[in-house]
Amino acid sequence: MHARGSAVLLCACVACVDPVGPFHPQGQGELVPLNRVIEDFISDSVPRLYSFEAAIDGEYVVLLKAYHGSVSFLITDGVSTVTTYGSAAVTIPLEENPSFPLRTPLGGSGSIRAQVFNGDTARFQFKIVPVHTPPEIAPRRFEWGDTLRGETINPLWDTDVFVAHAQAGQTIAAALEPLGTDPGAIWLTIESENGQFLGQVENAPGTPLRSTGAIPVSVSQDYRLVVRRGFFRATRHQGEYRVWSYLINRAPERAPVTLPKGVVRADERIDQPNDIDEFTFQDTVGAEYLAFFDARRHFSMFIYSPTDSFVSGRIGGSTDTTLLHQGTVLFQLQSAGPYKVKVDGGYPGDWLMADTGAYRVLLFPVDRRPENVPATFQVGDTVRGEAIFPAGEIDEFTASATPGAQLMAGMRVTADPQPQFDYVELLVLDDATGTALAQIAVQTTGAFQTASFTVPPSGTLRVRLGRQICCPPGRAPYEFFLRPAP
Repeated sequence: MHARGSAVLLCACVACVDPVGPFHPQGQGELVPLNRVIEDFISDSVPRLYSFEAAIDGEYVVLLKAYHGSVSFLITDGVSTVTTYGSAAVTIPLEENPSFPLRTPLGGSGSIRAQVFNGDTARFQFKIVPVHTPPEIAPRRFEWGDTLRGETINPLWDTDVFVAHAQAGQTIAAALEPLGTDPGAIWLTIESENGQFLGQVENAPGTPLRSTGAIPVSVSQDYRLVVRRGFFRATRHQGEYRVWSYLINRAPERAPVTLPKGVVRADERIDQPNDIDEFTFQDTVGAEYLAFFDARRHFSMFIYSPTDSFVSGRIGGSTDTTLLHQGTVLFQLQSAGPYKVKVDGGYPGDWLMADTGAYRVLLFPVDRRPENVPATFQVGDTVRGEAIFPAGEIDEFTASATPGAQLMAGMRVTADPQPQFDYVELLVLDDATGTALAQIAVQTTGAFQTASFTVPPSGTLRVRLGRQICCPPGRAPYEFFLRPAP
């Protein structure tokens, strides 16, 4: 009896730990095994709870397949919800439906809350799988500027983490491409040594190849380049891929760093994806400028103050090749010291690998004094012979009038403004307070357009032409007058 009882007990224990069949939990928060198919059900919409052991610096995915009903999983690291995930009763195999990865830098335990989201019953299987993050084929450590080849995403939830050192002050970037005869979407992120997110990109067949864009490095340390299958497209990549990494030289390679005023610069180019050219200029506090930027690719130009605050900018890629049609709004230098003009090889947030080539930059100092006629005039005069050039420029005139008098301002352009459909504007202001008294904006040639106003107590008037409040600024010759109102 003793021997026979021992045999029965042994068989029962073997059945309990049998790794072949599905594991059937109670769904009340108990610990469930890793790498084992788990089978359970929900009835009367009562959620099921599970927990699992998580390693320090671990990464896990949950494979999920519903056989009846629709089920959703809330997967957490024990502190906060990291990802939500769901499955309806479809034919996709369990191994082809992984969740977003759950990362557990502190280890401990993970938890899963299963609940139905359509109906009140569901039957499902799932498996919690640790992710192998070191590359299986290519070396884990690389140098910025290397091209990484030969590595694969396999299985579908595989993650490959590469590591490279960067120094404070350097600028890094990366891009990747899925390879093979049946490629899908693939995802790359760059993060710091402690997992702080710095940049990302997803690439897929049939879409323009993109990069992370340039990432400035503030701390000297190792940085991680993480490659996974894509998350946001229907077809996810499994198989070989290629990664480009870049160490960006922010200085112009051909042209002087100092950007001259009033001179078109066309002697520099974006040499490689993510390339940046940084120029500098400086002038007296209060000086005003327009900056013009022309590029056939989706480059961007941004202007920053000596304290690195944003001042103005312009995006390239217009089909209009006239440089003076591609200007910023007028800006004023608010502090002493060198200002920075940064030309970036791409749109912010949408850096295309194909974005390389030439560009033109013009830094145009604005003088508000009219160039061809006196800056003072008399009420009753018609001012002729002046023009707004380039678009965004300002001309200012002054006149005196009797306080309380009723006057009429009139303005017209003698050629259609350029760029086409843009405007030239006239503002009459109280010179003492800056209060706007009258406004006229014209878009085409024609008769004088007028606006009436009352002369303020100061009796001093400033007439400003060219600066836009309501409309895109154009350039054109103009005429204007101030007269007693009818």
